[in-house]
Amino acid sequence: MAETELDLLFEQEAPVLAKLGVPAALHGLLRDILLDVKAANDRLNLVSDAGDRELFLHMLDSLQALRDPEALRENARIIDVGTGGGFPGLPLLAVRSRWRGTLLDSVRKKTDAVGEIARSRFGDRVEALWSRSETLAREEGRRDAYDLAFCRAVGRFTTVLELTLPLLKPGGVLLAHRGHEAPEMETAAATTALGSLGGRLEEITPYSLPGLDKTRYIVRVVKTAATLPAFPRREGVPAKRPL
Repeated sequence: MAETELDLLFEQEAPVLAKLGVPAALHGLLRDILLDVKAANDRLNLVSDAGDRELFLHMLDSLQALRDPEALRENARIIDVGTGGGFPGLPLLAVRSRWRGTLLDSVRKKTDAVGEIARSRFGDRVEALWSRSETLAREEGRRDAYDLAFCRAVGRFTTVLELTLPLLKPGGVLLAHRGHEAPEMETAAATTALGSLGGRLEEITPYSLPGLDKTRYIVRVVKTAATLPAFPRREGVPAKRPL
């Protein structure tokens, strides 16, 4: 069988994946998940760019969270808020086989497709939920329940905080992927929100992706106290009126 561009990318970037702690034995599973997403995207338009290279970069971007010490935890209950086409949740759960995960999105077609992929690859340790974070955080067994939260490309930083911190248990960690937009300015503006939501900003880690000249960041926030009962606000408000 002839090598595809996706195969070549896994070969080319094998040293990068190894530095993230991804063994070569998992390359096949990751490749198959990307092919699953690509097939679903052909029907449903889950992500805007779904060529082999674009999907590989989505995966590699997702796996940057493995650089955080908290991601070395063997057993964790995790949630991916705004999973879209399954990023960062699907790649992370592929590498961390003992994590249990929730892939959350407010768009039904996305959770249907991602849920089908997750069930076929991970069985019942992963669920895909069609809901909004503002609603889920009010449910028993969901608020203050997760060890790790991930959020990639979902609105302003203060919006991300309001959508994720209520779901984390005390001591839990948010690892938020952020673009090149001056994260120091974003995080400086989040002081009030962090106080209300019970979080503490700990670290901003820069990283780069092959072929892209703009630096990206992972912002690490620890849940240090209970979120005030008023948060999250009702559906849509965190995005329309960020803290």
